[in-house]
Amino acid sequence: MKLLVSDFDGTYFIDDISIKENNAEIKKFREKGNLFMLSSGRSFKSLKEMTKKYKIEYDYLSCCDGSILYDKNDNILIKFDLDMHILSSFLKLKKYAKIERIQYSYPGDYYKRFHGNTLIGCNFVIKNTDITEQFIKKYHELESSYPNYDFLVYKHDDVTFFCLKNKGINKSSTVNFIKEKLNLQFKDIYTIGDNENDYYMLKLFNGYFIGNPEDKIKKVSIKGYNQVSELLKDIEKSSKF
Repeated sequence: MKLLVSDFDGTYFIDDISIKENNAEIKKFREKGNLFMLSSGRSFKSLKEMTKKYKIEYDYLSCCDGSILYDKNDNILIKFDLDMHILSSFLKLKKYAKIERIQYSYPGDYYKRFHGNTLIGCNFVIKNTDITEQFIKKYHELESSYPNYDFLVYKHDDVTFFCLKNKGINKSSTVNFIKEKLNLQFKDIYTIGDNENDYYMLKLFNGYFIGNPEDKIKKVSIKGYNQVSELLKDIEKSSKF
């Protein structure tokens, strides 16, 4: 049994043509008894909507950058709750930059306001032009004060995500959970992505990249592809797999 874990935006989904080709290869892959996980920074609601829209067959959905894992029947298999005592300190950073939006990450979706329930993460979304030196300084000061948490930074073309999670929680967390649950071997797990939040799953498991990502991503990957279907064809035909 093999497991393929793919990032969604910019990896599994590039355009309508590539996603149809990916779906066709995933169908063949799963029919042979293999497993497929989509792993995304998106919330469950958002990722689920995309799987319905594009008729994507899957076994697992890993959402919010590895903070929560669902099976194909929408059951939660594992989630990594955020310790709440840090939240007030994190939110005080709002005064040091113009925040585009705050994402409170609950099981199921992101919300604009905190409702007093358990969170699996909290994200500041800031336009790159609105990021101040003072905000960066205070962000790293808070990071130094709370070594048991991860303060993650994911930069995109127009905005940057500043994310708070429990230490060591990333996309590799849910991959490792399935590895242990099903007693899979490392050689039978393949991961593919294109961005900073894919780094650890590409590094820790057999990693491949899409397109032309940053050198950091390339250095921990085995090979690059133009779309996921190409990797699936190589898995199929290569005797070493």
